[in-house]
Amino acid sequence: MLPANKFLLLAYQWIHYHVEMKIKLLFWAILIGALGYFVLITPDNPLMRVMRGEISDLDSNVIIGPYPVQSDFEKLKNNGVLKIISLLDPSVPYEKSLLDQEQAIAKDLKMEFANFPMISILGHKMGDDYEKNAAAAADEIAATKGKVYVHCYLGIHRAIVVKNLLEDKNIKIARYLLKEGERDDNAVALDKAEQLYNQGFYTESQNVLESMTSMTPAAKLLYAWAQYHQGDIAGARQQFTAASTLLPDAEDVKIGLAYCDLQENKLVSAMDIFSLTLKSQPENESALTGMGIALYREGKVKESAVYLENALRINPANTEAAAILKRAKSM
Repeated sequence: MLPANKFLLLAYQWIHYHVEMKIKLLFWAILIGALGYFVLITPDNPLMRVMRGEISDLDSNVIIGPYPVQSDFEKLKNNGVLKIISLLDPSVPYEKSLLDQEQAIAKDLKMEFANFPMISILGHKMGDDYEKNAAAAADEIAATKGKVYVHCYLGIHRAIVVKNLLEDKNIKIARYLLKEGERDDNAVALDKAEQLYNQGFYTESQNVLESMTSMTPAAKLLYAWAQYHQGDIAGARQQFTAASTLLPDAEDVKIGLAYCDLQENKLVSAMDIFSLTLKSQPENESALTGMGIALYREGKVKESAVYLENALRINPANTEAAAILKRAKSM
């Protein structure tokens, strides 16, 4: 048996060691988090420069592209751009910081500035005002006399939604062009994979993602959805679960897991997830559709119809919701 003083010494050393280790871990976590935040709020750093394109085609009246840094603003101003339309969302901390910066630069250069917040992951809309703000941005641009620059963070997802709305109005759009070697292979692969996915080529999308040397959280999420649409529910669940550790607050990850539950007839679990999503995002089309399907399978046809009708109100092209609703109304 150890003497009391030796026992106390050992106890003190054990506590000191573990406290010191926790302090070190906390320090590194804070440092890595701070560095990551710094990278996001400084789009002109070397890392982000490989992910964004060069603003070009300045002879057009409407140009879409990535977040404009100071040199971009000067280039745009010198080429007659009068208004900046930003699609960044101030509810995202680093985007709020970027919004403040670009608004200050626009004011200093005497350029008009407007913000229509949109937020998405891989083009999947998040938030109740996504479509409404996209339409409002397109209307604002269409009504503007003179040159306009519209952007999201990288000029890849949100800006494309607005671009499509403008093209429906027969408004010609110019896009920033990428120099050869401007973006790394993984970024190019992710764009290609998403395009294939959006066209319904899920196997081809998955093959492109597998060619990446390392998958980002966004790539893992896209991979999971590609597996889901090919009927590989176990594989999709595994990928959604992996993505959830990297994107813990992303509703698209949670909804993906809920749809896996639907496929495995775990209706209660699926409805719990859909219900939580709808509390914070009552206009989330995927959650409304999923809840409608789950209720239909439970035999709650009238309740199911309400959710499916709301999903179709948001997106009339939702064929899955339309098919289930037709069956519900025939009962």
